[in-house]
Amino acid sequence: MTSTNTPNAFPLDLPEGDPELLLDELQTRLREGRRLFAEVGQILAEIESRGVRELYGYNSIAVFYEHVARVPRAEAQKVTGRALALNSRRSRDGTSTPPVAPLTGAAAATGVLADGSIDRIVKVMRRLPEHVPADARLDAEKVLVDLAGVARPRDVTIAGTDLLARLDPDGGDTKDPGSKTPRSEFWLRQKRTGRWDLRGNLDPETGARLNALLVPLAHPAPNGEPDDRTPAERRGDAFAEIVDLAVDGPEIPLPRRSSEQAAEQPPHAEPVEKPERVRDLAHIRPPRWWARLSRPRPGARPSSVSEPKAA
Repeated sequence: MTSTNTPNAFPLDLPEGDPELLLDELQTRLREGRRLFAEVGQILAEIESRGVRELYGYNSIAVFYEHVARVPRAEAQKVTGRALALNSRRSRDGTSTPPVAPLTGAAAATGVLADGSIDRIVKVMRRLPEHVPADARLDAEKVLVDLAGVARPRDVTIAGTDLLARLDPDGGDTKDPGSKTPRSEFWLRQKRTGRWDLRGNLDPETGARLNALLVPLAHPAPNGEPDDRTPAERRGDAFAEIVDLAVDGPEIPLPRRSSEQAAEQPPHAEPVEKPERVRDLAHIRPPRWWARLSRPRPGARPSSVSEPKAA
C-alpha cells in the first residue's frame, strides 16, 4: 500500500510568480525564529540566575545547554555567552547583574538582529573602557543596533571599529609607561628524533645583534656558485656556525657553579673582569674570531685567505 503522507514540494501554499511574497515570507520566518531564539536566551539567563547546578546538577550553563539542545560544546558556549550578555541576572545575594548590551537585547527580542551582528555589538561594548560615560555608551550601542537591523555583520564590525577609535583612541592601553621591561626568553627542547626545537622572544638590542651575525652568514654561497639551500636552511647553517665559533672562542663563559663549589675556589684566584658591553659587534670577540667568519661555507670553493696561526 502506498503511503499518502509524502511531503509537498513546497511547505507553504503560496502562489507562483510572486518573488516579493516569497521574500516577505522568508523575512517573516527569520524574524520569528530569531525572536523565539531570543526567548531561549532569556530562559537560559533565568536558569543561570536560579542556579543551574541546584536545578539540574550541571556545573555550567554551557554544559547544560550542550546536553539539552544536543549541540557541540563550541556552539553551546556561544549561545549561552550571548544569552548572559543580553539579559540581566540575579545573584544569590539578591543583587542584579546588568546586561552588557541592554539595547541589543531589547532589539534581539523583536527578531530583527542576526546572531553574527549581536556578537559583534557585544564585543564592541565589552571593549569600551570604564571611563566612557553611560549616555555615550548607550548612544554608541544604539548606532550599532540601528545599523545591524539593515546591514550585514561585517558592516557592524566596521562601524564598531570606528566607534572604538573615537571613544577609546588609546586602544585600551592601560600599561604603565614606567613598568618593567620584559626580559628576553629562550626555549630549547630536544625531540624524540634527536633534533632540537628552539624559539625565543628577545629584546630589541639582543635581537638586532643576533640578526647582525646571521645576515652575513646566511647569504647564498659566494663566487656565483649555485646554492640549493632554502633561506631557512641558510639561516640554520649560519646559526650552527655561530654556535661553533662561540664554543671555540677564548671568552666562552664557564658553567655556573653552586655556592659550595664557589667556596672551594683558591684564595689567590683573581676574578676575571668582564668587558664592557658595547654596541659595536667587532669588539665582542677578538679579531681572530671574526676572521673565522670568512671560512668556506657548504658548496663554496676554498677561500684564498687563511686563518692566521696562533702564536
